[in-house]
Amino acid sequence: MTINQSRRKLLVFGMGMTLVSPKIFAAQKIALLDLKSTSDSLHITLPANDPHARVFTLDNPDRVVIDVSMTAFSSSLMHSLVVVKQKFPWIVRAKIAHFNPQTARIVFELNQSAKISHQNVEGLKSISVTVAKGAMAAIPAVEKENAQPEPEAYKPEEKISNRPLLVMIDPGHGGKDPGAIGGGGTYEKHVVLDIARHLQQQLQRQYKIHAVLTRQDDVFIPLYHRVNLAHQHEADLFISIHADGFSNDQVSGASVFALSEHGAGSAMARYLSQSENSVDAIYDNDVQTNDAYLKQTLFDLDQTETINRSLEFGKHLATHIETVHHMHNRHIEQAGFVVLKSPRIPSVLVETSFITNHQEEKLLQQPGFQLKMAKALASGIHGYLNQERKENLIA
Repeated sequence: MTINQSRRKLLVFGMGMTLVSPKIFAAQKIALLDLKSTSDSLHITLPANDPHARVFTLDNPDRVVIDVSMTAFSSSLMHSLVVVKQKFPWIVRAKIAHFNPQTARIVFELNQSAKISHQNVEGLKSISVTVAKGAMAAIPAVEKENAQPEPEAYKPEEKISNRPLLVMIDPGHGGKDPGAIGGGGTYEKHVVLDIARHLQQQLQRQYKIHAVLTRQDDVFIPLYHRVNLAHQHEADLFISIHADGFSNDQVSGASVFALSEHGAGSAMARYLSQSENSVDAIYDNDVQTNDAYLKQTLFDLDQTETINRSLEFGKHLATHIETVHHMHNRHIEQAGFVVLKSPRIPSVLVETSFITNHQEEKLLQQPGFQLKMAKALASGIHGYLNQERKENLIA
């Protein structure tokens, strides 16, 4: 969800509250608050010249509090909060408050006490937040009627060892962008979020692979923000989940796409990529589609190698998908999807079914099918990461 801070509201993640957004005054020269992370630390950068900027802890319950001037917020920060909360299992919830007319406050509630270290670097306050290693919080259940039985107990030998791995799961569309709509009125944005939540559970419970969603709710997030989130949080893989539509309602089956350097590989791939890539232009006038970060890195040597790894990743997924659903095309297709333009992060887009096909629209509504698809995707991800580990492509 893109937030024009002069006229939109802040979302309070995990609490469901809405608050008036701070205005950004161009005349004020205060740097923006920044949140970044490593595998075990949350890094906060505050402008040293901001009289309201501070970070401190509270107890009962344990919390980390960040105060900053209203002028120090950026739209990308709103999306970062969602991912930070998911990345660190010791963060129970995150919320934003309009603390007073001059100050915005971010509060991270933790499941244990945190250690804070401070450093001043070139006019900025750099703060690191860490907790004792091994801290885990309960994985939230998928809230769904007719809930499915819990997955089989996790087997220690299935865990991918060494450093923690992170998979960025991108439920397509959201908010004012409904995606494709089935003949029965089913919205793509809803069913893919359900599948994404199931996939997150499967990865974390069955394989102990940490998984993060680009969106947890029905909100709009621009395409290039989804790409930047994956890089900001050092994702090992990126998977975008869709259930797209086509002009012919007889078209059916699942497909897996990787990025193409030279345009779409088929008429269907061209149709779908053009449809997906138009989202930002249609739904958000504030989006800068000529993002400098993507321009700088697109199709360099890293990108070429990443495409090859993405194709291999896609093969693993397709092998498992075809055990639960028929494939529209068994070959991994390629097209210029914006959300796949992530240098150094193998990225794929999965069309789980065609929502414009009457039979598949019914399937997509069924929790049992959603769970089967999620399990297949999780198995493919696990298999691919094991292969990458064996080939020393990941630490």
